Amino acid sequence: MLREADPTHAAVAQEATWLAIRFWHAACLLLTVVHLASGAVEPGLGQAVTLGLAVWSASRLWGRRLGPGWTAADVAVVAIYLLGTTSVAASGIGTGDLIDVKVVAATVISVGIAERVRVSAAVTGLVLLLLYYANRATPGLTPWNFLSDLTVAYLLVEWLLAVGVRRVVLGAATVHDQTVTAAADARIASEVAAARRRYEHEQWAVMHDTAAATLLMVGQGAAGDRDRIARQAARDLAVLDSGIPLPGDDTRADLSVLLREVSNGCSTPLTLRTPGPLPVRGTLAWTVTAAVREALTNVDRHARASTVDISAGPGALVITDDGAGFDGVPGEDRYGIRHSIVERMRAVGGDAEVTSRPGHGTRVRLSWPTTEPGAAEEHSFDAPAAGIERLGRSFGYGIVGVAVADTLLQSALTDAAATPSAAVDAMLVAVNVGCALAALIPRRRESVTLALMALAIATSLTLIALLPADAVLAGANWSIGASGWAVVALGFRLSPRLSLTALTAWWVLVCALVLVRAPGLDSLRVLGYHTAAIFFLQFFTARFAATLDRVARDAAALHRERLRHRTADAVGHMTEQECLRRYRELLSEFTPLLRGLADGTLDPAEPAVQAAARTEYARLRRLFTQQDGLGHPLLADLRGGIDAAERRGVAVTVEAEADARPEAGRELPDPVRGHLVAAARIMLDASRSRARVVVTTDATGCTVSALGDCPADTVDRLSALSTAAADPTGAVHTEVVTAGELLWARLHHRFELETAR
Repeated sequence: MLREADPTHAAVAQEATWLAIRFWHAACLLLTVVHLASGAVEPGLGQAVTLGLAVWSASRLWGRRLGPGWTAADVAVVAIYLLGTTSVAASGIGTGDLIDVKVVAATVISVGIAERVRVSAAVTGLVLLLLYYANRATPGLTPWNFLSDLTVAYLLVEWLLAVGVRRVVLGAATVHDQTVTAAADARIASEVAAARRRYEHEQWAVMHDTAAATLLMVGQGAAGDRDRIARQAARDLAVLDSGIPLPGDDTRADLSVLLREVSNGCSTPLTLRTPGPLPVRGTLAWTVTAAVREALTNVDRHARASTVDISAGPGALVITDDGAGFDGVPGEDRYGIRHSIVERMRAVGGDAEVTSRPGHGTRVRLSWPTTEPGAAEEHSFDAPAAGIERLGRSFGYGIVGVAVADTLLQSALTDAAATPSAAVDAMLVAVNVGCALAALIPRRRESVTLALMALAIATSLTLIALLPADAVLAGANWSIGASGWAVVALGFRLSPRLSLTALTAWWVLVCALVLVRAPGLDSLRVLGYHTAAIFFLQFFTARFAATLDRVARDAAALHRERLRHRTADAVGHMTEQECLRRYRELLSEFTPLLRGLADGTLDPAEPAVQAAARTEYARLRRLFTQQDGLGHPLLADLRGGIDAAERRGVAVTVEAEADARPEAGRELPDPVRGHLVAAARIMLDASRSRARVVVTTDATGCTVSALGDCPADTVDRLSALSTAAADPTGAVHTEVVTAGELLWARLHHRFELETAR
């Protein structure tokens, strides 16, 4: 089962385990079949355990049965086989009957790849102990002689190489998972932040289109018709109470019906033409109708038109009036047009065009995409291709390491007569090592790779041809174990069919030449053992290399699916827990005033009502027009203080650069951020009638400037904060200047100081 946290690691480990188990049992099956067919095993216990191992290995090749229990059973069957086997070697372990050594080699390599180091080390120690027991009848055998035997030493080397390859590949898979997760976390945070900005933008736009307009009329004393104000306030409340569609809402809506409802609220005589039902996504329908509502509100308030016409169709609608029109660039100084119409439509992938001339009316054209989104977002969480490429390179490095180590060790451990000469043997070793190292060269041509494969194969055949007939299957023939690894390393980036064909061709040629040089049943039997223990391992390794890229990409696809769900959950949670709460808080500030105007309990002509309307309008206008500034994390932390100051009647202005966000590695430490927010909050709380907060960020640091008409003791409060928060590095530098009743505080944090600390 794939683990949620690291799917690539889990998928690669599972595939490597399965291939290792298949090699283990394919090797044991061939070894036992060759051993039984050659007649080398005597009837009795030895024959029974050999047959039992063959049957068990054949059964384990069917299905994908993995897990600690199955591994323990495999080890138990091998242990039973070794306990029932008696080998007598003339000189050195494995020089007599090779099968027990090959079974142990297959076990050691398989558990080294499939299991954790502690488990594979324990299994390796156990099977070596059992191998010693199987060779107990060898004359003069002692534990020291056993451990110093070249065959036993090489078994330990094979285990170390298997463990090394496992660690390299799984380490690269873990790095890949960490890279994907880090990229995904950044993407999720970006998606959540974008969803928050879109939702808050829509909140502020709706409030501007409804309550802000009504409150402005009341605050300016332009509400001559009390009944009209009541109807307008009631309509505003209905729109606000209906709520805003949540991000990700895929419900369908009929745009024609919604346009008809919006048209009913227009005071100017209106004609609506639609071709019939216009089904669209609920969020898109909300956006279009909200933009239409703002356009019609502008007609009612400013156009002095006698008629207005709406013509709607799939993907577009046009609003035309015969009013006074206006001059200038549409939307340049009109927040309603720019934010409530143009930017609103662009946020959903559409657009808005407003054209007007004095005396010739106004034309508003809205357009939106008619295809459903999704296809373009399919690759939002694509795993970085570099991560999968790194995983492949790591496996390639591991195979090259095995090829080089195997060549050098086997050639160095041989104690056979120096035939061919030491110089020739060294040259052949150097050629094989060079072919293996050439696999590290990136972007090799296929023709070059095939030529290097041919050279590695020729090296192997040359060595076999130069050795005496009685040495072609002895330790002097290091190429039987080593040259295949060079072919596997070179074929890593080739197509699986080509690499496996080259490897198979090498082994067929080796076997054919060996049988020509040393014909007989003994040579055939030993070649069968070597096929099981050497060729099978290299073949399955090449197969694993061919599947590695697919396994990694399948795991990445699963990862993407999980991340899409995580994103949806994160956005939904943010919307429910933060945006909706914030929306309700904002509504609670001014809806009592609207309800009083709607039900007639408040008179829009009363000075107190007009003053309250001006205060609430100023706050809503600030929210709408300074949305970019409020997106800064420091100003987001100050929202509570800004709202509290405005409720006291303080006129608050906030500013922040549009890109005033600390870049990667330049984030404000929590103590510094808390200090800056606390100082600005002191200024906001102390201001009597006006306050201004400006945040600027550049490559050197972050500065918060706060200005307000504050009492004199505010300086002492700021000084106390600086003293309490002071540290030896001076993380926040504070300057305070007074000018009459105004107090100006400048707080600066240098990024270099934090980096140095």
